[in-house]
This record gives sequence, C-alpha cells and structure tokens, in this order.
Amino acid sequence: MKTMYSITNIPALTLVFWFGICIGSVCSPAKNTQQPDTRNVAHSKNSLLNVYTWVDYLDPEIISDFEKEFHAKVYVDVYDDEEEMFSAIQSGTGQYDIVFPTDYMADLMIKTNLLLKLDPDRIPNKQHIESRFKTLINKKWKGYFVTLDWGGVGIAYNAKYVKGHVNSWHIFWDTKYKGRMALVNNGNEVMSIGQKLLGYPLNPNMPDVMDKALKLLGEIKPLLQDEGFMAYNKIRERLISEELWIAQCYNADAAIANEENHNVKFVLPKEGTGYWVEGMAVPAGAKNKPLAEAFIDFMLRPQISARHTNYSHYANCNSKAWAFVDKKILRNPYIYMKVTGKFEVYELLKPDVQIAFNKCWAELIPD
Repeated sequence: MKTMYSITNIPALTLVFWFGICIGSVCSPAKNTQQPDTRNVAHSKNSLLNVYTWVDYLDPEIISDFEKEFHAKVYVDVYDDEEEMFSAIQSGTGQYDIVFPTDYMADLMIKTNLLLKLDPDRIPNKQHIESRFKTLINKKWKGYFVTLDWGGVGIAYNAKYVKGHVNSWHIFWDTKYKGRMALVNNGNEVMSIGQKLLGYPLNPNMPDVMDKALKLLGEIKPLLQDEGFMAYNKIRERLISEELWIAQCYNADAAIANEENHNVKFVLPKEGTGYWVEGMAVPAGAKNKPLAEAFIDFMLRPQISARHTNYSHYANCNSKAWAFVDKKILRNPYIYMKVTGKFEVYELLKPDVQIAFNKCWAELIPD
C-alpha cells in the first residue's frame, strides 16, 4: 500500500565489513558542504517522487525536509525482501523513481538493464563518499548506483538465556534452543551459513556446493521458530521481546535491539559471513529522474547522511558525515564494526551455480 511519507516517525530499521575508522579522525568539522542547485527540479511541473525502499529505513523527517525544499510530494512503498523490489521493477510499470538496492542486487539490475545511468552533474555531493566506495561506484557500477551505507550479518543472542561463548554458526544446531531461533528470510544469507560451515566461499564455482549446504541447513529448519525464516524487522522485534533468543541478524538491527534490551548481544561468526553495501539508484521507467537525482544528492549532504545514520543505525559511506553522527552511534561496535576473520561480498554467481542456488533455496523456504 502506498503512503505519503511525511507524517509520523516510525521505528528505525536496519539491515559488515572492515572499514578502518579512527574515531578521532572523523570528529573534525566538515567543510565545503555542497548544496545542490534546485532550480531545475523545484519548479518542475512534475513534482511527485515515488520511492521504493526497505521497511523502517528512511527517516520521515528527512523526507519532509526534502518535500519542503523542493516543493515536492514524496510517496513511499516499502519492502522487506529486495527480491520483491526486483520483481516490481522488472514488471516494467514505471511506478517508481528511486530504489535502494544492495550491491548484489544493483549488479543484477544493471546486468538486466533495470537501472538508468545517473547524471553526475545533478549529484555533486557524491564527492563526499569515502574513497574506497567512490572507487566501487566508478569501476563496478559505472554511474548507475551510488552507495549510502554498509553493514553485514551475524548472530544476535540473548545473554540471559544463552550461556557460554557464542562465536559460531554451529549455535543453530543446539537443540536446547528449539523454537527460540530464527534465520533471516534471505536466500544469500541463509545459504551462506551452510557454505561457510563447510569451508566454501560465498561465491562458489561448483553447483554441488549448494546441494551440500542445503543438506546441512535442512537439519536446523525444524529447530527454528515457526520452522521458517523471518523478515529482518520481525527478528529485531522478537529479540527485543525475548520471543527469540538466538537469530541470524543484521548488525544495525542488533544495535537497535540492544538499545531496547541490553541482554541482546551480537557477534560475527568465526567461520565468516557476508557484508554488503547499500545505495540508491533510478530504475528503468522512472517518470521523474531529475527529482530522483536531486533526492540522491540531498541524501548525500553530510548533515542529512548523518541524520540517516542516527535514525537507521546503518554505518554510512559518507566520510564528511561522520562529524555529525551521534557519537554513541559512531562508537557503537555493532554499527561501525572492526571486523576480523573471513568476510566476503556477494557477487553474481555463474549460471549453473545460480540455478542450483535457486533450486536449493526453493526447497528450504516454506510452502
């Protein structure tokens, strides 16, 4: 259901990688904060912007500020699984002007011609993106995708009920926690558990890796709450309420859960896990590309980017924003994480491996 996104506050979401941050170096004042030239879009006859984004991801107050400055109306649809977003864009209805894919999904959408190339002159605040992410934008995504924040997945657990040292995906095979555990409803994240426990990379070359991972994961499905997989926001809520004691969880969701319930802790498994970069893109069929690009540039203003992090608890890719991020968030080890171990980014799989992946994930998910 589409709703205008300028009304009330909603709980923050979230969806890892080693990002060598020195706290002292990020607290210096930001300089030369570039403001966009709004003349070409603020007075456009088409002042409607249709956004498709994650549940609980964008701060309504940021949306409201954009509406006021650009004399626009922003409407937002939400999803909790980006496969849903991909299908909506693939349908070709031209319903949305801006989407928020992860790096893996951006790769897929570029490959399938579902994104429009961005006009760099309309996004001058891209200059504030930290250099390593800027390199990815220019080399990997070639101007179709702009990074906003980053994070990863690990294990959240309630220390009141889960005793001992938690540091491995093996915890999900512990039968004493039956009915109190959950995995994220995301194929890449779930299958990665089996792959890493078996010692395989997240992007294997052989399709039989998926079959081996499926066999392993099939053993724990009956131990999960509701014997299925949950949306990330539901996992966060049930960790806070203590309905769940152990869950595969995105780092920022774990940070929010910990704020609400200090018994909730978060670790990165020793076997390794995946990290992602998330950003903004304009889908094919967009009816208001100039206003969408103005929105992207608006989100990249250092103060706005910092407000986004303060709301969502995602570590942002904007180096100029760090000076404005709440210091508790900037120093939170669950958000700006120093990661050791084996961590990989998801890539597009070879066709035969992708077919095997699709088959195995279809066998795991509930009917």
